[in-house]
Amino acid sequence: MNVGEELFRTQGFYNTGTEEILELANFPRSSFYYHFKNKEGFAVAVLNRYGKNAVQFYANILTDPNITSPKGRLVKFFKLFGDLTEKRDYKSQCLIQKLAGECAGSNDTLIKVADKELTHLLKVVERCVKEGQELGEFRTDLKPKEIAQFLHGQLYGANTIARLAKNKSVMTKGLKMALEFILI
Repeated sequence: MNVGEELFRTQGFYNTGTEEILELANFPRSSFYYHFKNKEGFAVAVLNRYGKNAVQFYANILTDPNITSPKGRLVKFFKLFGDLTEKRDYKSQCLIQKLAGECAGSNDTLIKVADKELTHLLKVVERCVKEGQELGEFRTDLKPKEIAQFLHGQLYGANTIARLAKNKSVMTKGLKMALEFILI
């Protein structure tokens, strides 16, 4: 699963072969096909596991009881996201984002799974936003879900621009503007 995740994230679904996965993982072909019908079934399992781990990553920060301010949690989250992008030398990206972009219009199964996993992530952001609205930190003229979608779109857009420019400050500036947009 780890090998598959890394290959799908860096090379994409269509550029990764089953044989490459098996060879790098030192995993028997018969066992692979016992557990997974095909490469797509394997990718679904990898994407589900990645989504579960990503939700935990988001929740660890965005629901951290040690940071009482939802704004403070978002600031920390954006910083960690930018640091992680820089640490990976701008070469890696979210598997959900990668497969959603690559498979849109060509693989409905993976798109449905990516959408489901993205929805789980957005719910974590939405809870943080709702709490921020209740505490008077964030604007209330928009629904928490709308703000969560906006923030997440800004996060992934800023991440893409930072990867292209190989410059974290681009991401930092964009996310700072997004945060200012939702503040009261």
